[in-house]
Formats: sequence, C-alpha cells, structure tokens
Amino acid sequence: MRKPVTGSHSGTGWWLAQRFSAVVLLFTGLILWLAFLQAPSLDYASWNALFETNAIRLLVWLLVASLCLHAWIGLRDVLMDYVKPLSLRLTLNLLFILVLVLCMVWATAIVWGAHGQANF
Repeated sequence: MRKPVTGSHSGTGWWLAQRFSAVVLLFTGLILWLAFLQAPSLDYASWNALFETNAIRLLVWLLVASLCLHAWIGLRDVLMDYVKPLSLRLTLNLLFILVLVLCMVWATAIVWGAHGQANF
C-alpha cells in the first residue's frame, strides 16, 4: 500500500511556480507586444531606441526568465513521467538545466550588454 504524498514533495509548489511563470509570460508578453505596436517603425534605430529603456530591458529579461522556468518545470515533469531509468533521467535533467542556464546567461548578456547588444 502506498503512503499518501504529503509535504514538500507533493508537486503543488512546482505546479504553482509553473502557473505563476505562465502569468508573468502573459503579462510581460502583452506589455512588450503593446510597446512594439507603438514603435514608429520596425527598423534597427527604432528597436535600438526601444531597448534603451531599462523598463523594456527588464520586461524582456523577465519574459526569458519566466520562459526558462516554465520550460524547466514542464521538461522535469515529462522526464519524471516517461523516462524510467534514473541515470538517464538525471543526465537529461542536468543537460536541460545547463541549456536553460546558458540561455539565461546569453539573454542577460544581450539585454544588459552595451546598448542591449552582445558580441556573439
């Protein structure tokens, strides 16, 4: 007979974190979409001017961070449900974590670099 799952291992915290990240994605995406619609044109100068403001930089960074968190929780759940060998599951988890952390580092370099541009 299985014991009921209680405490910090119930998954409720991860579920709430994924829902919170979805709400952040929705609102930051909507605000950025409205900001892009108000841009006078879609040329480089307009985009560069838009990304000069720290508010837009922060919104873009929050969007990427929320996307990475949301993706991580979803991938983690899929791996826990469908990948049964523990060593393979842990290896894939570490690989996905590494890729998402590198995405965050790259996004941070792009958004907060010199005038929002990274030399990659």
